[in-house]
Amino acid sequence: MSDYSSTTFLTGATGFLGHFILRDLLNRGRRVVAMLRPPMGETARRLAVMLGRIGVDMAEAIERDRLVLVEGSLPDGLPRCEWGPTHEIVSCAASLQLMSSGNQEPYRTNIDGVCRLIEWADRHEVTRIHAVSTAYVCGWPSGEIPEAFHEIEPHFQTDYERSKWVAESFLAKWGRANSNVLTVYRPSFLVGDTETGYTMQFNGFYQLARMISLMKEQYCGTEDGELTYVPLRLPGRADDRQNFVPVDFAAGIVAACVVNPELQGRIYHLTDPTPPTNGQIKAWFEEYFCLHGGYFIDQEEVRGERSSAESLLWEQYDLIVPRISRDFEFISRNTAAAAAASGLEVPTLTRERMHALLDYAASARWGQRANRLIA
Repeated sequence: MSDYSSTTFLTGATGFLGHFILRDLLNRGRRVVAMLRPPMGETARRLAVMLGRIGVDMAEAIERDRLVLVEGSLPDGLPRCEWGPTHEIVSCAASLQLMSSGNQEPYRTNIDGVCRLIEWADRHEVTRIHAVSTAYVCGWPSGEIPEAFHEIEPHFQTDYERSKWVAESFLAKWGRANSNVLTVYRPSFLVGDTETGYTMQFNGFYQLARMISLMKEQYCGTEDGELTYVPLRLPGRADDRQNFVPVDFAAGIVAACVVNPELQGRIYHLTDPTPPTNGQIKAWFEEYFCLHGGYFIDQEEVRGERSSAESLLWEQYDLIVPRISRDFEFISRNTAAAAAASGLEVPTLTRERMHALLDYAASARWGQRANRLIA
């Protein structure tokens, strides 16, 4: 017999973070209604493969009525609530498109979708929403970044960041009404599983690593394992820090908060409290790829004429460089408290974990093999 008083409606179940959240909610005994994009049969087959890769038998979960699949999409295709009372919503669906390009994204999914979800919650008397946002709704601040709403619109690098900030403003208004309880999760850059390195998302950090891998192939000309010298200007400062968070830790915090009302009603920075510096990451990359010769300079000096190696590395210069030339200082006291209460280890990116991430990405051919397996 299912516990219908603890049913979670989940959007974004086929996303990178979403399928980890689904796994952890199921493992914690939650009954989950997962909304899948049409055609549902095709999307369900994809989800089954994804869940199988992280240890979940989807067919068994459905048979035991712990998992219910429904067809729908944001913003205009939310399903009718035919599965019984819903205790909370976990909003994980999002458009990750960085810049608007005439297709109405990321605003359509990230803003209009959230507004429709709020209306759906009110219509079905759901008073608890767990919303996944991004740590970079802070824009380009200076100093410490609190686990709080940014009331004044910051300056943003991408349309994606702005869309998430606008969505948070609508959610905050909903959270202040009546007896509603809003919990917001702000991950930094998501990377693979803490232990295995498993990932199905190969943008951001992985794009940079892939470019370095290609550079090694292009300039090596010697046996694998030989140290290759490639003089390369790196925009940024060696002491600035980069914030990465393993997907399993982020999902673990979300699931822990869903099942524990005492942890709800807060904002959580799902970030590394002691992130590595650019200098450390450079050293780890050089060791892994057997390269050397790079050095940090002011980012303005890289603009204009570049060497062939620099052109290869900074193919997406305007999107990558601002990230590695900024130092974000995220306060994460709420996250530390939730991790302690839930027995979760707050992750720190070490040399060994970095190499595990790169090992998995290389074995998956930087996304080509992974995408084929779940296609």
